[in-house]
Amino acid sequence: MGSPADADVLRPELVENYRDFEPPAGFRSLVEDLLQSVPPKYLAGLKTIVLTNRDALSRDQRKQKVWSRNRKIRLAEARGAYYEATRTSPASVTLYVDNILASHVPPWITKVPLLRYCDLDTVLFHEIGHHIHAAHVPIYDGKENVAEDWSRTLKRRFFRRHYWYALPLLFPLASAIKVAKRIISLAKS
Repeated sequence: MGSPADADVLRPELVENYRDFEPPAGFRSLVEDLLQSVPPKYLAGLKTIVLTNRDALSRDQRKQKVWSRNRKIRLAEARGAYYEATRTSPASVTLYVDNILASHVPPWITKVPLLRYCDLDTVLFHEIGHHIHAAHVPIYDGKENVAEDWSRTLKRRFFRRHYWYALPLLFPLASAIKVAKRIISLAKS
């Protein structure tokens, strides 16, 4: 088994590149916390994770489109993007912090320990899922499906390691939510 120093070598470099934007205090540390829970072998080959905003995109990049499920969306509207390694450049992930923060999550959520990673974990782990799929564990089920599966797996791993003390409370709550959803779906039909 490798030493912790070896694990740090495999960790991607976090690069912040904002233009006329100030991320919330501690945003970078949230990303670092999430990255600590990802097994280092899955981060091998991922050179950088860029934290940026849509104003930092060039004119051409703002016009660029990326695939999201079965449709293309403008890069400026995306919350994250994964770029596979090529012969001339290593693999990287770009997170558009302003788009992540503009999603449906209210700002007060970042103050609640159990919820502060909400949305950020989904986006980061989804993009890392694309990297795992492309570089380490190719599964032929559709890129988005595989990335979502990895996102759920990595999210569970993070919460088990980071909030182990809350698990006895979360299982009954999750069961109650499932039952409530089932009752609501039955009532609608």
